[in-house]
Amino acid sequence: MPAPFRRAIFMLFDGARWDVFQQLLDAGELPRIRQHLAPDGRVHRAVACFPTVSGPAHLPFMTGCYPGTLGAPGIYWFDRRIQAATGSVFQSVRSYLTLAKVRNFNRDLAPGTPNLAAAWPDVRYVFGWYTRGSPHGALMTRVTKITSFVRGFLTKDWLRCDDDAEAVQNRAIDLGGSFVFSVFPSPDELGHRFGPTTDETRAAYLKMDGIIGRLFDRLARRGEADSTLVVLSSDHGQSPTHTHFPLDRTVEAQFGKTLAYKRWPTPTRGFEAVVLPNGNGMANVYFRGDGWDQGRPDAARFSGFAQGLLANEALDHVAWRGSDGWLVVAGHGGIARMREVAGGLEYVVDGHDPFDYGPLPATMDPETALRLTADTPYPDAPWGLLTWARSPRAGDLLVTSKVGFDLRDWFEYQEPHGTHGGLHAEHSRVPVLCNAPLADGPMRTVDVYPTMVALTGRPLPPGVEGVSRVP
Repeated sequence: MPAPFRRAIFMLFDGARWDVFQQLLDAGELPRIRQHLAPDGRVHRAVACFPTVSGPAHLPFMTGCYPGTLGAPGIYWFDRRIQAATGSVFQSVRSYLTLAKVRNFNRDLAPGTPNLAAAWPDVRYVFGWYTRGSPHGALMTRVTKITSFVRGFLTKDWLRCDDDAEAVQNRAIDLGGSFVFSVFPSPDELGHRFGPTTDETRAAYLKMDGIIGRLFDRLARRGEADSTLVVLSSDHGQSPTHTHFPLDRTVEAQFGKTLAYKRWPTPTRGFEAVVLPNGNGMANVYFRGDGWDQGRPDAARFSGFAQGLLANEALDHVAWRGSDGWLVVAGHGGIARMREVAGGLEYVVDGHDPFDYGPLPATMDPETALRLTADTPYPDAPWGLLTWARSPRAGDLLVTSKVGFDLRDWFEYQEPHGTHGGLHAEHSRVPVLCNAPLADGPMRTVDVYPTMVALTGRPLPPGVEGVSRVP
């Protein structure tokens, strides 16, 4: 292996799809990205860790761990233990789309979680969400992110937010730290507004080509182009949306008063269920059962309802924990049961496979599960679901929508034309572009952290779950 890179720059291009990158690269519309990050014309493909929503899906890049392991089963979640102890939905319902997102992530995630500072103590963040272990000044956009995103919210000009990120990233580079972590939000925001494959959203990819060109020009002027690792990736993709399905109303019709975060008015007392769509393509659903202080209700009380949901054309899969410890996933035509075991997972199909997989081994290690499913419409879905289910905050019931649909019908500040959060390839297949060789074959986004550690010659912090993909 050649001498390690002296510094690293990781650029999270939020919501970018692998296939759009590859199409634009093939069309010759990303010349600077091809020159510096894809000289062979190939965009390396990775599977985003579940859930495929901003925030939780950032964490694998920043920790080398799965979101469920860390206790982040969604950008919105509900904790029945907090509800039982406080009676306050303002404490038991978490949203990471608030001004307190960094503080909450730093506070909420499991103790001992790896972080970027564990490998690169002088890390700098641009629009970062998770900064545990870093000095206060490491987050260089603590104030300016608010003004940048409020302007984007009011003007709908999200490309200017990428300009802001580039400007601060340049300052971070000039400070000379060993790692810069930057988030560029435009593909996600424009995808929600216009759709993920429209010309308006593709403009963000073309803009990123210019950003990459200017970045390498800057590094060359500093004499650092050959000693700086540059990685460009995404936390999730998106699919176009044409129809909204009111999951909360459907749950309420069956179970009674239902809290739905962001739907106003919504009950804050005496509710029997909580419905929290994430990315609008998946939802954590919680049931009161005999009381929020009684633990998860037995799945027998809602599994029939859950399977009945699949009669609606909008819905794709439902999943819940069985009383025997297995995770049950139902899709159109069949059910699969899965559970983690030492060294991997067990996967048993009842009838037709809910993901339309071909025959799979009854027991697989995670690498085998990834390899056998990476090229399917639901890449790595069994392992993704099992890691999501590790969190005690994960829903009693998981619901995902089909491509073209989402799970909420109430007002949003802009009519949503893009959806993510689910298990589909459109949501989970993301690019990894890098100025260093990567091993052939499939990878997960959780593997990017240990790969960057290896390429920069740093010791791997304890607790990292990903696998280095250095050839």
